[in-house]
Amino acid sequence: MNKKELTAAVKKMAYDLGADMVGIAPVSRFDGQPHMLRPEAHLPGAKSVICFGVHHPDASVEWCGEPNPNFPAAFQIGMIPKLDTMCYRITKMLEKEGYPTVGQPTTTYWRHRAYKDIPYEHAASFSHMAAFVACGLGEYGYHGMVLSPEYGPRERIISIITTAELEPDPLYNGPALCDRCKLCAKNCIGQNYDMDKLNTPNFIEFEIEGKKFSYLNINRWRCFFGEQAHLDTTKLADIVNLDEQGIYEAMKTVPRVENHGYMCKSFKYCMTKGKRAFDKKYTPGVRRKKTLSDISKKEMLDRIVEMAIENGAEFMHIEPLKNFEHVKSVIDDGFRTEQFFEFFTTVITFGRHIHDYDKDIPMEARNAQHIERPTTDRLTSALIDVSRYLDDLGYEAIQDWTYCGISNFDAEAWDVTGISDCSARNAGWTKDGKNTFAASVICNIPFEAETRVLRDWDEPCFPKLDTESNLFAHVEMVSVGTLDGIQCEGIERIKKLYPDCKSIVAIANAIPETIVNLACKQEAEDGASYAYMHYETLKECIWAGEDLCSALEKKGYKAITLPDLVPDSYLTIGKLGRHMPDLCANAPFAAAAGLGSLGKSGMLVRPDCGPRLRFVFVLTNAPLEPTTPVAAPKCDGGCTACAEACPMKALSGSNMKTVTIRDGESYPVMVRNETRCMWSRSLALCEGAGSAQLGWEIPDLEVPETITPEKIEEALNAKDKIQTLCYQCPNFTDIIVERCLQICPIGKSNK
Repeated sequence: MNKKELTAAVKKMAYDLGADMVGIAPVSRFDGQPHMLRPEAHLPGAKSVICFGVHHPDASVEWCGEPNPNFPAAFQIGMIPKLDTMCYRITKMLEKEGYPTVGQPTTTYWRHRAYKDIPYEHAASFSHMAAFVACGLGEYGYHGMVLSPEYGPRERIISIITTAELEPDPLYNGPALCDRCKLCAKNCIGQNYDMDKLNTPNFIEFEIEGKKFSYLNINRWRCFFGEQAHLDTTKLADIVNLDEQGIYEAMKTVPRVENHGYMCKSFKYCMTKGKRAFDKKYTPGVRRKKTLSDISKKEMLDRIVEMAIENGAEFMHIEPLKNFEHVKSVIDDGFRTEQFFEFFTTVITFGRHIHDYDKDIPMEARNAQHIERPTTDRLTSALIDVSRYLDDLGYEAIQDWTYCGISNFDAEAWDVTGISDCSARNAGWTKDGKNTFAASVICNIPFEAETRVLRDWDEPCFPKLDTESNLFAHVEMVSVGTLDGIQCEGIERIKKLYPDCKSIVAIANAIPETIVNLACKQEAEDGASYAYMHYETLKECIWAGEDLCSALEKKGYKAITLPDLVPDSYLTIGKLGRHMPDLCANAPFAAAAGLGSLGKSGMLVRPDCGPRLRFVFVLTNAPLEPTTPVAAPKCDGGCTACAEACPMKALSGSNMKTVTIRDGESYPVMVRNETRCMWSRSLALCEGAGSAQLGWEIPDLEVPETITPEKIEEALNAKDKIQTLCYQCPNFTDIIVERCLQICPIGKSNK
């Protein structure tokens, strides 16, 4: 494709995936930023930055953040998984077109302290707001947030850096989007805009291609107070001077508001002049002007069903909101609950069954935690799609925040939970005892009550599986093996748990090569994309695994998705501190399923992508047709690059063992010191693995001979204060780069 065609293809894909806005900028527009934050520091040879976003449903702003910012309610639900999935898929597309590309995560990875040539605190690993403005999508407001012409500040955004030379969009040149009404300053609960509380200089000012930008230099420790430390924001205004040490002092006397997020009041009260409206009977903040569509209810429902299916929903249930009066008791005090139940009329709930993982069985307990978050991500993406769709038609729609998760309680022992949970029960989805994930949109459209099946899983692909099936639309590799003949350590445990299992299916995606090659080695010293892409790659495989299970069960077979077949292995830290399966421990099973072979590092390797892939397994009693095993790539007899690259020296280049996976198939594998590897992968206590490059202070602790729960607790408690005291999750924003995976020469394209 030429430049024009590729630009059109990128934008079309973004819009097809659900973007509300897409813009492109040349990297020259970022020249004024600190060097480590520029696109070229993240990706040598970068030529373009793509920024795109989805908008907040108006109701999720106009009804939320009440009684104060510690109570965000529906605000942002579904937006992060939605954008992260879109970014992952576009990044993969550009890589396949031959352009090294780095997709950035939506959020999370911050250097809360000044770091090297980044002179200010609370710098994101890459600034999506800078990309938003540089890509012509809007301007900065007085508050330092970005504004678009259509939605004001009500968008969440994400960025991609690529070597593809794309056609840039012009900078925004319409009417000023911020008229300095200063409603943001007047309504800030912490009075953060007071001149005696600002940083010096009071304004941040810069130019892009001659266009001037200016916004207040707010002390972001004051935002950190409520957003990351979750301290009671009603106490903030009385504190004048606040820095990192001041946060720790405040934590001694100011209560934490547990189990909640954050929604900025400045954000709630902001809207561009052309879209700004007031209706104090409806919301204490501002409203966004929009026009009501005359589209029919049938057309709306048809599109809602399409979006639900696209996001993995199997069922839909609609009933009046008035049926949930008993749920009012679980809604936070200070929320306008009675008014909410008067204005909104209808609950639309989407559901999906998953296997009933037995938490008393270690194997299934381990895998339940791997399955639950991605499944929730999938259904909440449906919520944000449907809510935005109805919002753009001029109606009000909001994601259910009262509960979103598994519904499998006994009806007789049932207690009041949230709307989605109760709706799943009312729909009858829990009667068969299956685990059901449920998530709801609440709207002001009086749809008729109904319950329907959205997808019947009548897939005509058995007994042969291949990536051409609709089940595997977003995965690249599928291999099938039989349990007969597998000799991996732990196979007897699996056969005992699933005695009628006949087939093992391995589903895999490659992690983008550029991101693996550069992680924490480029000038930006950034591994955020690496951590994020590992999770996204795994998530897509889990989604495909769950779809395969549903299709198999439709045909009368039993099936279960198991990302991790080794429940006693140490996990690897992923995005948001979510731990992922150990690639080495699970590699023999993937090789036995025919997905690849074992390298000397113990990782699964393939000739097309080496070890840079994530995979999950589906076990089933269906007699599926085995696939031809992928031919084993040669692991050079003298190569010890993986052992040499390991900062923990956990791999022995000279001490080898033989790992047998099937009858007559064995591999020489380096002996791995599990304790030393775990010290890095599971605890992030090794500087060389990446976490120190976010500026975290890594404690200088001696690696113990053996790992005990007491040693783990001691080590985690010694980690950086921001992680342990403020986030209260010592691995929440850790970055782990598996250097053995990164250095392996197998499958490298030398781009």
